[in-house]
Amino acid sequence: MGHKRIKKTNRYFSLTLLILTTLFPASLPAAEGDKKWDIALGQSINSSPAIGHDGTIYAGNSDGNLYAVNSDGTQKWNFPTQGEVTSSPAIGSDGTLYFGSDDNNLYAVNPDGTQKWVFFGAGNVILSSPAISSTGTIYVGSNDGNLYAVKSDGTSELNDWPFFADGAITSSPAVASDGTIYVGSQGGKLYAIESTGKLKWEFSNNNTIGPINSSPAIDSDGTIYFGSDDFKVYAVKSDGTLKWAPVETGGSVLSSPIIREDGSILVGSGDGKLYALKNSDGSQVWVFQGDGGAIRSSPLVASDGIIYFGSDDQKLHALNSSGTEKWTFQAGGMVSASSAMGLGGNIFIGTEAGILYAVQTASERLASGLWPAFHHDARHTGRNNTNAGPTAKAGDDQTVKSGNTVTLNGSSSSDPDYGIPLYQWTQTEGETVTLSDATSITPNFSAPSVDDENKILIFQLKVTDNGGLTGTHSVQITVEKNDEDKGCFIGTIGN
Repeated sequence: MGHKRIKKTNRYFSLTLLILTTLFPASLPAAEGDKKWDIALGQSINSSPAIGHDGTIYAGNSDGNLYAVNSDGTQKWNFPTQGEVTSSPAIGSDGTLYFGSDDNNLYAVNPDGTQKWVFFGAGNVILSSPAISSTGTIYVGSNDGNLYAVKSDGTSELNDWPFFADGAITSSPAVASDGTIYVGSQGGKLYAIESTGKLKWEFSNNNTIGPINSSPAIDSDGTIYFGSDDFKVYAVKSDGTLKWAPVETGGSVLSSPIIREDGSILVGSGDGKLYALKNSDGSQVWVFQGDGGAIRSSPLVASDGIIYFGSDDQKLHALNSSGTEKWTFQAGGMVSASSAMGLGGNIFIGTEAGILYAVQTASERLASGLWPAFHHDARHTGRNNTNAGPTAKAGDDQTVKSGNTVTLNGSSSSDPDYGIPLYQWTQTEGETVTLSDATSITPNFSAPSVDDENKILIFQLKVTDNGGLTGTHSVQITVEKNDEDKGCFIGTIGN
């Protein structure tokens, strides 16, 4: 009897689950490796997504637009250019988006989708993704062979800028903590350039390096890692000398290397393999063989050590830190652009079929430090400065009337590098009130009633950046008795 009852209960549960899944598909939580949402955007997505402080995802498209997508998968806006947008956007500390286009222009766009400025100085298409120095200078390469340095107001840096290379620059520059800019060229050279635009050194390995499309990654000891179309991965010291013999792969290395917290280097190859190499000598730690498609995107490492990367096999792969496969997600198109991850662990990938996906993971955020993803971080700053913590600003103290709607404002909070994806408000003193949304940048509440003495309410804002660092700040709200609560005096006017 007991077994029959259990079987009948299981049948009822399965039927209930089927009904819920059919009628309310979004009500059931996504499992690890499942799609949370997808959205079709124009044409091919060859631009790696960047993530804004409010969770907005930004990605370029071959239809000539930069798209902004809300964290729930709905389109926020699109900004049109006159050419394909392959350049991945980089986000400044004030939220400004910088990206290049095939129309030869570098754009600065405000977070609301309005144009801030356009830099017309490039003489050819811009496929390179911009990097942003700690002082706010934007560096971007062009197919005209120049590396440009542009101030945050859209004007060109002077001194020796622009820097002219021996071939088109499709590689995205990287900026070291001392301000040195590293970038590769189609002429097969890696350049180290001072912040003034003067050449520091160039590395060509006796003119044996093939075209460099891979973007450099910078280790904590100053070593620069990059790949080449000659099938090899290189490690060059900060003085321009070779650190170890180039590592041979079975295909062109378009993937940009990333650096794990244990110091090992991960890089994909056109042979469909992901390589893990020791940073000390380049020897193999392990090699993962995908399902046959070239790996052009850069891998990404989360804070729990899980590795994610897309491939021409139309899959997003999740690997354990040892290189064994954890799960795969089947996408609708080749994944040539690098993936991105914000706080909360959702991973975002674009495909050449024009679909942007959000995929559920068990990870919480990007790994901290070193070089855990394409162009270093969720904002694609392309620099390896130590993560600076965010500054919380809970707004000015307020004096309000009872019954009024009060809005708290954390919009002045800032972060110089990783960006702030998480806001958390907590009431620490006073009569308890209910916030509209404790994770909103600007939550509101109804001020409580006041009898005689004013009421003091204190709220603390805690902000968390994509590197896991936090900042706090408090604001005081003084609630006074509303004039309408004081009653009214009715008298008569005598003659």
